[in-house]
Amino acid sequence: GPQKNTLSYISEHFNKDFPGIKVVTAASLRSGPKIIAEAKAKRYSLDTFIFPISSGMLPLYQRKLLAKGPWDIFGVPKEKQFLDGHVAGLNNLAYVIVYNTNNVKPNEVPNKWEDLLHPRWKGRLMGSPFLFPHLMSYFNLVWSDERTAAYTRGMINQQKILLARGPREGFLKSGERHLVVGDFTQLGKIYKDHGVPVKYKFMDLTPSPQFTSAVMANAPHPNAGRLLAGWLTTEKAVKLREGKYMFDLSPSSNSALAKEMRASGTTHILETAKNFKPRKVNLKKFKPIITGRKK
Repeated sequence: GPQKNTLSYISEHFNKDFPGIKVVTAASLRSGPKIIAEAKAKRYSLDTFIFPISSGMLPLYQRKLLAKGPWDIFGVPKEKQFLDGHVAGLNNLAYVIVYNTNNVKPNEVPNKWEDLLHPRWKGRLMGSPFLFPHLMSYFNLVWSDERTAAYTRGMINQQKILLARGPREGFLKSGERHLVVGDFTQLGKIYKDHGVPVKYKFMDLTPSPQFTSAVMANAPHPNAGRLLAGWLTTEKAVKLREGKYMFDLSPSSNSALAKEMRASGTTHILETAKNFKPRKVNLKKFKPIITGRKK
């Protein structure tokens, strides 16, 4: 889900545009289960929700916890309205590699994910214990089970990829690890802002989570919730998100990052509600390999 610092633009700017409404934001990866639990107890504290479409929005939509959004009023095109008009697309993330330019020579930089299985990368790679399994679930939408399993085992058993729970930025900065397998362009830009000598690169496949907004069906402040959800789709909000390196990568987008991604020649795998079920199945196939419960 969204991080606290990526939500700050909302309270800073929405409150200026509508001073009579005070926005209070909260960020949690466990937002969905919490909302469902509170709904069962008939407790409703949330007006507007921002989360990826499948992991966050779909379970709420299936439980009728989302209201239809005010998207037509705000001019949101139909191709950016999802789940029968209950959610609207905001921005996307893009899985890439992020590497320390002091430790990775220009002629070493890979072009394909499978290039990272070369012996030269042994002991130099790292990833996120949360993101890496999801990356494999996206790969398996394109790759066979055998190919994805071989890649996963190669990373874990041969390359000894470090899946650290702590911030990856520090490992790159210290040189303890040289390249992150499956980080996001947004984080690569943030690391660089923090003085870490890094670059990111689009590989042959670019999985891309889809962030969306929705109004809660039992919002305590339904009109304010609708106004905020609609405001999030406006050109002003789009530009504010881009200032925090959050870009629209949908097929119709003309954002700078969308153009950069297309120019790379990568195959874009966009998160949709439709591919959620197969990704969930895929995750169960490969997560045990990653955690060591399965060889």
